[in-house]
Amino acid sequence: MPASPSSFRHFLLTIVCGVLLGCSATSLAAGQTLPLDARASSLAFVGDAFMHSFHGEARNFTGSATLESGANPPVQRATLHFKTAALTTFNNDRDKKMWEWLKIDAHPEATFTLESVKPIEGDGQKADAAHPARFQVAGTLTLNGVKQAVAGTAQGWREKDRLIVSGNTVLDTLKYGLPQIRQAFLTVGTNVKTSYRFTFILPAEYAAK
Repeated sequence: MPASPSSFRHFLLTIVCGVLLGCSATSLAAGQTLPLDARASSLAFVGDAFMHSFHGEARNFTGSATLESGANPPVQRATLHFKTAALTTFNNDRDKKMWEWLKIDAHPEATFTLESVKPIEGDGQKADAAHPARFQVAGTLTLNGVKQAVAGTAQGWREKDRLIVSGNTVLDTLKYGLPQIRQAFLTVGTNVKTSYRFTFILPAEYAAK
């Protein structure tokens, strides 16, 4: 019996969709938007100051990734939005100075746009937290109203109905028009080390069995 049109379309999707971080081609529809699971995601940062360092994190961010079935890996693009007023260093006085420095009223959001992902090593189909695939990633970060290219390496894997990407990078805040902080005996370094783990949600009907 000839295959139905819907069966044939499903077969074609299986051929062209490819794999990202263990997601089989039968698992995703081309052009699908994958929302960020903010509760399972994190962005932390470390700033260096004279005689000590301080830690911080982002507490309010949203985003999504987009599937491109013709690419390798199929997820090449994502957009993440971070509320600058929700960045914290766990110290109220220091946070107030940081928010003033970031001009949160004029620039309430920082945005990262992922524009390119290239595989480096690892098997995307079998990648897990213990054996992640590695990728070269590149995009644009907009901070303080200034856009700068950002590139680095990231790790990725799949956990059931989640795609997870993690990595580290260093941001030079001077490149974003943010002055170096100097107060009395306190000097804060301009390089901020960041570490991230972003979790994207696959549609429930495609959850791993």
